[in-house]
Amino acid sequence: MSAALLADVGGSKTRLALANSTGPPGRILVIENDTVADLETAVTQYLEHTGEHPEAAIFAVAGPIQGEEVALTNRSWGFRRKEFAKRFGFSQFRVVNDFEAVAWALPRLTAEETRRLGDRPLRPEGVKVVLGPGTGLGVAALLPANGHWHVVASEGGHISFGAQTSEEDDLFMQVREQCGPISAETVLSGPGLLRLAHALHPERSYDVSESIVRDARSGEPAAERIARVFVRLLGRFAGDVALTFKALGGVYITGGVASGLGALLDGPEFRAAFEQHPPYQELLREVPTLLVTCREPGLIGCAALAQTSLATPSSP
Repeated sequence: MSAALLADVGGSKTRLALANSTGPPGRILVIENDTVADLETAVTQYLEHTGEHPEAAIFAVAGPIQGEEVALTNRSWGFRRKEFAKRFGFSQFRVVNDFEAVAWALPRLTAEETRRLGDRPLRPEGVKVVLGPGTGLGVAALLPANGHWHVVASEGGHISFGAQTSEEDDLFMQVREQCGPISAETVLSGPGLLRLAHALHPERSYDVSESIVRDARSGEPAAERIARVFVRLLGRFAGDVALTFKALGGVYITGGVASGLGALLDGPEFRAAFEQHPPYQELLREVPTLLVTCREPGLIGCAALAQTSLATPSSP
């Protein structure tokens, strides 16, 4: 396989790189989506920057992948597969969900690219799941079968999500009045963190989630309270996903918001909420949870796919 173009297209950033038959992604460039008009512009900018003209490409896109039309869930970008492949001269072009790509990366992550949340040791065997709050909330599963890994993509971030305590009753009521029916992504994402902040501390007038994370990490009381609620809800949702797939091989957390929270995920709130799922507390107690600490797991997964699915010629 000659060099292939890799793209991890999220709601706020597009990461591009090149891959060949071996090794990790190279020549990585991160483009802020607000600085370009569309994905075509971002790809053109990258190819001009590198001077490369790859004939194959793997794109991971933050949205459902069905049919010829591809559209992002949380950004007004889209493209038609065959037209896009023709525009850039891709004889081979594969498009997957962004968290499908992250799931393919899990077996390739090194010990330095993850950090355990809690004391459960990593298990190489068993179903693994990955979920992550960023611009949206992604979910995918990695299943072992017949000596090979298989990925199940999903839109699990859009499942209905609700309160479990009297404090949360009031909180969710305020969010529901603002947004209507609540999905997990409504509260577990960058915009979701802002919604929690506006409900819990409207006097703070936060306008970007990064400000909340920064203040929480510096010990500001209101931001810490907001972050603790977010971490508790994230732990609960992670437990939900673990039970859905019986993910004894581990639950991996990624995404820009989770990465920003960093050490705030190491407190007792996350694991307590993760395990508190009667009657399966004992089952969940043995499931390892990990934070993905590398910045480009989607590109690592795209490289893994490029090295297998693009190894033989196929039509776009």
